[in-house]
Amino acid sequence: MSVHATAVLDPGVQLGKDVEIGPYAILGDGVTVGDRCRIGPHSCLQGPLELGEDCVVAASVVLGGDPQVKGKSGPFGATRIGKRNIFREFSQIHRSMFPDRATIIGDDGYFMATAHVGHDCIIGNHVVVCNTVLLSGHVEVQDRAFMSGGVVTHQFIRIGELAMAAGAAALHLDVPPFCMVIGERPRSLDGLNVVGLRRAGLTPEVRRALQLAYRTLFRSDLKLAERLEAVPCDVPEVARLVDFIKASKRGVIGFRA
Repeated sequence: MSVHATAVLDPGVQLGKDVEIGPYAILGDGVTVGDRCRIGPHSCLQGPLELGEDCVVAASVVLGGDPQVKGKSGPFGATRIGKRNIFREFSQIHRSMFPDRATIIGDDGYFMATAHVGHDCIIGNHVVVCNTVLLSGHVEVQDRAFMSGGVVTHQFIRIGELAMAAGAAALHLDVPPFCMVIGERPRSLDGLNVVGLRRAGLTPEVRRALQLAYRTLFRSDLKLAERLEAVPCDVPEVARLVDFIKASKRGVIGFRA
């Protein structure tokens, strides 16, 4: 274990094995750091916070900061972060605004410089959040989604599994799994995230099934209920796409009046 002499650790901090903590880092009460984590200089970790094993926290990162909620001073909730996540310079994760809940980050995420994850977000596994992405409170990002630089979101929306949002997109509705959105304020989808599906190892058969489902769901003249009924859900990925749409509360990008 290596803790720099200028780091400030509350007596209630719990450190795993072989943890490295850099100059002027601050770890508050209720912070638990997993084995082999590296905490960079000037970073601030505020509890209740659980940081999983093998995470890398670069310089001036804030994990578990108070939620940005006007007129509310606490008590606030927790932050739970999984294993092998990377948080680059000035990125920030805010804890839940509710004392009995948590902002949740899965495993193997990559949060680039100045990325912001607001309170009560739920982030899946293998998610990439690029530079200056702003995720508002209560946003859900599912496994292996890719948020390009400068993407901003409205509160309470969902970003589906293996979805991709292109740079500077402003998202106010749900983005369906496996799909791609492009444009400043996208009102329609730009096809499947073909490159992402290939990189994720989805077979040609699964990709074809998703393509057929996409055409029925987003390019046909049927009513929405008829589109959902017309899509065969014998492929698990297609079933998850249909279930995502059915569960939407804010509406889904791609369905216009």
